[in-house]
Amino acid sequence: MCSCCGAPPSANKNAVVATRGFVSHLDLNVAQPEASVAFYALVLGHLGFERFDIAPGRCGWSLRYADGSVLGIEIRPPAAPAPRDRHERYAPGIDHLAFHAASRGDVDALYAKLVGAGYEVADPPAEYDYSPGYYAVAFDDPSGIRLAVVYDPATNP
Repeated sequence: MCSCCGAPPSANKNAVVATRGFVSHLDLNVAQPEASVAFYALVLGHLGFERFDIAPGRCGWSLRYADGSVLGIEIRPPAAPAPRDRHERYAPGIDHLAFHAASRGDVDALYAKLVGAGYEVADPPAEYDYSPGYYAVAFDDPSGIRLAVVYDPATNP
């Protein structure tokens, strides 16, 4: 099992060739690991990711792409004390992370789950003028990292 993305080892090293340029994995240092595990379990579970545990305070999720490659996401506490306990969206670093949804209904269903679980939603589902039919919801994780789930007919008909 890969320690960063949870992918099972392949007996044939040439069996899966990851698509060049696809994201391999993302490690997120979070201020509130336990709250973040529950949050990401809801969001990533909704999107089809499978959870795997790494160590206390650290766990991950993996999603296998159609080509067989895997996207891994791991959350863990910071290695050093953070100067602040919330991510600053417009400071240097990541602004937001957006995931594809299968449909507008998929976006709406996640929104309902977030609200039902008591999470605040920054921007409820709405159409945006990025491309025709672009539909998204945006929300912050417990550490303030902005996430979005997007249905875009131009890239996912």
